[in-house]
Amino acid sequence: MGFQVIRLSAATQEYANSIICNVHGVNPKFLEIGKKKKEQQQNGTHAFAKGAYYIGKMVWSKGYKELLELLDDHQKELAGLEVDLYGNGEDFNQIQEAAEKLKIVVRVYPGRDHADLIFHDYKVFLNPSTTDVVCTTTAEALAMGKIVVCANHPSNDFFKQFPNCRTYDDRNGFVEATLKALAEEPALPTEAQRHQLSWESATERFLQVAELDQAVVKKPSKSPSKHFASTSLNLKKNMEEASAYVHFLASGFETSRRAFGAIPGSLHPDEELCKELGLVTPMSKQG
Repeated sequence: MGFQVIRLSAATQEYANSIICNVHGVNPKFLEIGKKKKEQQQNGTHAFAKGAYYIGKMVWSKGYKELLELLDDHQKELAGLEVDLYGNGEDFNQIQEAAEKLKIVVRVYPGRDHADLIFHDYKVFLNPSTTDVVCTTTAEALAMGKIVVCANHPSNDFFKQFPNCRTYDDRNGFVEATLKALAEEPALPTEAQRHQLSWESATERFLQVAELDQAVVKKPSKSPSKHFASTSLNLKKNMEEASAYVHFLASGFETSRRAFGAIPGSLHPDEELCKELGLVTPMSKQG
């Protein structure tokens, strides 16, 4: 097999000999949250007591412009809706001011870790952003068992396989999908669906598209069980090495990190960003 480019979604630039495959997974903690929520639903507990929210870097281009415009244009149809926004960024004050002008209740809060306890009880994740390659927060919300309302866009193609993903084509579709999501309970995801969001599944997809999962076919030996065990261990080793390789590639380059939703410039944070994130500053390390 020759050189091949793996594109995370059709939202990326097209290349010759490229293939589209989402080889990105979520942190296991989001799947654990989703597992607990599923158990609550199965036990008849009211698992999602809160309504709608959105989380993302607080800049207009990250979906806030589209979201506030949608809410502004349909305030009558969405009367009674309350939305909470979470994020940090240079447009925080402007977004807060725009939100306060709406008749719909839109609260704006500083950013938090998406796995924070405050997000567990939200039922609906609104994400109109179309600037991501594959939106990490959408994957995390689905992993936590929430309903996601997002645009019918190439960056969201991977998520359409999940019953809790509701896409819309236009403004009226957004209103319809949002109201329906708020009126219903999230579907209980199967274990296979939950697995699709994991890094293990992402690694399996990577191995398949890179053709690294092809075991060498040999004639049966006298001890097939030992041969099978050896092949299984080798495949597991290949998967572990491939997983580490994917993590290395995704985390070691600024472009890929930003595609996955990382804060721009956080690969090598300066003193100001270190203070904001609560990290040891470069000067402190030298001292």
